[in-house]
Amino acid sequence: MWLLGFLCTFLGLFIGGLIAWLFKGLHQRVDIFYGLCAGIIFGLISFEIFPEAVELGGWASTFLGFTFGMIIFAVLHNSVHSNESKKNIEKDNLYIRTSLLLIFSLSIHNIPMGIILGANQDSEFTMALLQTLLFHSIPEGIILFTPLILAGTRMNLFIVFLITFIVSIPVTLGVFIGDFLGFVHQSINTILIGLTLGIIFMVTVSEILFPALIKSSTFKVLLWTLIGMGIIGVYMKIL
Repeated sequence: MWLLGFLCTFLGLFIGGLIAWLFKGLHQRVDIFYGLCAGIIFGLISFEIFPEAVELGGWASTFLGFTFGMIIFAVLHNSVHSNESKKNIEKDNLYIRTSLLLIFSLSIHNIPMGIILGANQDSEFTMALLQTLLFHSIPEGIILFTPLILAGTRMNLFIVFLITFIVSIPVTLGVFIGDFLGFVHQSINTILIGLTLGIIFMVTVSEILFPALIKSSTFKVLLWTLIGMGIIGVYMKIL
């Protein structure tokens, strides 16, 4: 089961990265590319991750994790800025930093996903859980690889496989934990998911949406953000 969980996550992230690469020509249009990316992330949070967290462990645990996530982002963000001159931050470094934060937060998010899968290996919902893991990972792959493409990183297969491997491994760890415990500790899982929400939300606002609003028309950026949310909303409905 751990192998199936890993492969579904890996394949979903890889497909998402491929989609991001296919649309890399849009990176010159700040309002479109940034807006769509922010919209996809906000849509993923609003339509998938947040309801998942609330349903699993309630509002209190979700907001507790969300608060922790915001605090972790603030600490990481400030520590990075303390080593850089705010006037001389290179654009490529900004994108790479964004990507690293997304790798960190999505890796944390995949632990409770794996725990849920590991604790339900013998249930009739196993195949549905694997399908959810696969399709859930596609938009995550898009938002994960987009900052690297914007940074001009040469996306060879080794880099793609390495990043995808790093983010997929926590699912395997979660499966072993869930299998060992034999049950899903809802409060811990919800706090971890909420923590992911907090980090991803702050990364999106601080590193993607805010720079886009400075560089382009507010109306255009917000319009494409809404379009991005609409796209991910339709995608989730189809699933």
